[in-house]
Amino acid sequence: MKPHYFFAAVIPDHIKKTIFEEMSKKQHLFKRYTHPEDYHLTLAFIGLAEETALQKACDNIKKSTELISPFSISLASFGTFGNKKAPRVFWVGTDEPKPLFQLQKQVAIGCREAGLQIDEKPFRPHITTARKWKDPNHSYENKETSVWPSFYLEEVALYETNQHTEPRYTKKWSCQLKDAREDDAYGTAD
Repeated sequence: MKPHYFFAAVIPDHIKKTIFEEMSKKQHLFKRYTHPEDYHLTLAFIGLAEETALQKACDNIKKSTELISPFSISLASFGTFGNKKAPRVFWVGTDEPKPLFQLQKQVAIGCREAGLQIDEKPFRPHITTARKWKDPNHSYENKETSVWPSFYLEEVALYETNQHTEPRYTKKWSCQLKDAREDDAYGTAD
């Protein structure tokens, strides 16, 4: 099976750890949990792609991200996709800052200009944390009230999907947003 590709905003390691700690309390609810190294915010899902088109997209995205500064973002709440009572996907949402939507738009444009076909569903920023509700005898109820730290998004990466390994995603390329290239003081926004 050929690998699939996607561009994503990279989640800082300390935030991945925070998400993993929260998900550890929910180990009994779902059949599959996302490896903490695989936490990310998808900006453009590509699927199958040729190497030359991927490289052109990377070049396009690097140019457009030179104009975007790192920005503060907060994780907001848990959500689901699929049947509300027995969800197929469990995720952490964000406070949806305007710069995140601008970044996603630039990544999508860079992909299209490189000739890549991307998933055109409306952008719903989230970090997938688990899949497949485990207990058919009990319904899921969203009563989550976690308090999350804010942080800065400062990196965009191209990932390759590997179905037979854990973690599943391998970073193939990345670039820093504008100011992150000049100042390593970003990371937390507390």
